[in-house]
Amino acid sequence: MGLFNLSLSHHEPLFGLDIGRSSMKIMQLHIGSGKNKRPRVVGYGNSQHYDVNSIANGVIVNQKALSEAMHDLFDKRLAGAISTRKVACTIPLSQCFSRPIRLPLMTEQELDQAVQLEAEQYIPVSSENLYLDYDIVRKDSKNIEILLVATPRNIVESYMQFLQSMGLEPVTLEPTMNATARIFGLADRAHDAPTILIDFGATTIDIGAFDKTLFVNNTMQGGSDTMIDLIAKKLGISHEEAYIIKNKDGIKFGEHLRDISTAIQPILDSLVREVQKIIRYYNDRMASIGLEMSQAITTGGGANMPGLNEFLSKQLEMPVRPLDPWSKIDFGSLPLPNELERSMFITVAGEAILDFSEIYSD
Repeated sequence: MGLFNLSLSHHEPLFGLDIGRSSMKIMQLHIGSGKNKRPRVVGYGNSQHYDVNSIANGVIVNQKALSEAMHDLFDKRLAGAISTRKVACTIPLSQCFSRPIRLPLMTEQELDQAVQLEAEQYIPVSSENLYLDYDIVRKDSKNIEILLVATPRNIVESYMQFLQSMGLEPVTLEPTMNATARIFGLADRAHDAPTILIDFGATTIDIGAFDKTLFVNNTMQGGSDTMIDLIAKKLGISHEEAYIIKNKDGIKFGEHLRDISTAIQPILDSLVREVQKIIRYYNDRMASIGLEMSQAITTGGGANMPGLNEFLSKQLEMPVRPLDPWSKIDFGSLPLPNELERSMFITVAGEAILDFSEIYSD
């Protein structure tokens, strides 16, 4: 699903770009052929941090700061090379309206009209100010289930303007969770099982139900940086010290070393409630065909915190583990990102692995 798609040759390469709250990641993959050919990383990198106020409510408001960060990334922080100007870029899920809809089986033209009417009914923004798109989740002889996604035009247009000002050719923009779901579907051995995806951003946490495609998703406030700030305040230490403690001690050893669990408990409790809500929604919808949510996968900066997956597994009463797609991706002679950085490159890998059939118009 892309909110802004352009046609391109099936054989033209593209690279993935993930623009975060204060930094951006890029990655280009060469997609091999045949069963045993792993995607090979051609180039990747992570930018220096820029002012968090460069993006306001999803809109890029300081193109200069992002431009300087991107130039610095390509000039100084790139492993390998990027051989194309065509780019598939993420936009934050938190700025997208997402709604699952069940409709009677209908033609494609009727479906387009029905989606427009549903958007006007449920989305609190005029449809003329939105880019709309949808994915078909499943259908039977009577009904069709879709996932409707809409993003304000001013957000999409700010990304387009920035990318084009950098001499890039955007071929698609899509929510971050779509990229995470794509790399999970490609690289995880248990991707056929109904799965909760939990992606820790800097200030938000994206949560999605994945069942061969995204079923429903949501965003809650409070990401990795939020947890670090709460730890720093609780222990009276700097942000940098809190970052080290979060990644080294986490909540696994809180009772024995530094008890940070109480500092971030409000975020963890909210996260569990939101995940349980999505699990109930999925299980209720799928009860008639005997499906239910069976596992959860974590990714992003927060997934590195020791003890987190064990805590979530206990609270959700299901297996919870981090997403690790790197055994399915070949870095060749390029150095791998360090262990803490790897989870932060998962989303951009999901953009880089985009199949041309998802964006190509015949």
